[in-house]
Amino acid sequence: MNAAKRRERLLRRLVAKVCRALYEKNLVAATDGNVSARLGKDRVLITPSSVSKGDVRPRDLLVCDMQGRRIRGPGVPSLEIQMHLAAYRQRPDIGGVVHAHPPFTTAFILAGREGWLNEPLAPEVVAHLGRIPAVPYFTPGSRLLADAFGMEIKDHDVVFLLQHGAAAVAKDPWAAYLQMEKLEHFAMIVKAARELAPEGKVKHLNAREVKELEQYSRS
Repeated sequence: MNAAKRRERLLRRLVAKVCRALYEKNLVAATDGNVSARLGKDRVLITPSSVSKGDVRPRDLLVCDMQGRRIRGPGVPSLEIQMHLAAYRQRPDIGGVVHAHPPFTTAFILAGREGWLNEPLAPEVVAHLGRIPAVPYFTPGSRLLADAFGMEIKDHDVVFLLQHGAAAVAKDPWAAYLQMEKLEHFAMIVKAARELAPEGKVKHLNAREVKELEQYSRS
């Protein structure tokens, strides 16, 4: 087996692992969400449309070109393939993209309270996720959504998709998944903290502490 085939085999296993983790952690339901990996300069691996992430196997993934055309693989690529491709075009460092509908994060978005998840509360979130911008709502799968997502992902690794969950990018699909898991865990903590705190007034990190964390994240 040559190096290219070996790399594809490993990436297929990794994407399938991410799909199972998303499903088992309740970050997606039914056939929601999509995952991709950069396979080469002009190729990506992506999950198929209309398949539960809990059922995705390595052989189910499709190979597509940078225009979103299927090269090989069963079925139809995810409706959101253009959003994934926009990320890969913007940043050569991106090796994986994960889009999910994490329940607590999405609830904050639907309530118009996603800004609460940008408040400086938890050091690990400030250091590793940073500020999370919100992409305006556009029809899922549309070029407008892909373009808006691409603009925000230039400078951020995690974004809110208004009315539509969140997306994360990283050096590989598993690293992107871990960011999604961290975001949802934080959303659960924020909800609980606001319910417990008198009048919802939670404790914040101060400006000096935030600056130190930001410097740490860049080191």
